[in-house]
Amino acid sequence: MSEGVFEEFVHPTQASRVRLRVFPEASGGFLVLEEWLGTSPVRHTLGLFDTRDSATARVQARETQLLAQRYQRV
Repeated sequence: MSEGVFEEFVHPTQASRVRLRVFPEASGGFLVLEEWLGTSPVRHTLGLFDTRDSATARVQARETQLLAQRYQRV
């Protein structure tokens, strides 16, 4: 996993892309964000986790949800 970007997804009928990102926090822990990249980017916080493994598990869970909605990895 590169620092910042984890996975990016596209949908066959929607213009915006979805990017899942993990950021290390200065105060400790890892912040997980979901970014919708369209004409106006929108960011959602998926949580703050104590370990990288916990943050990665959250990203994988959200990835499973996106794939079920017909999104595909870029």
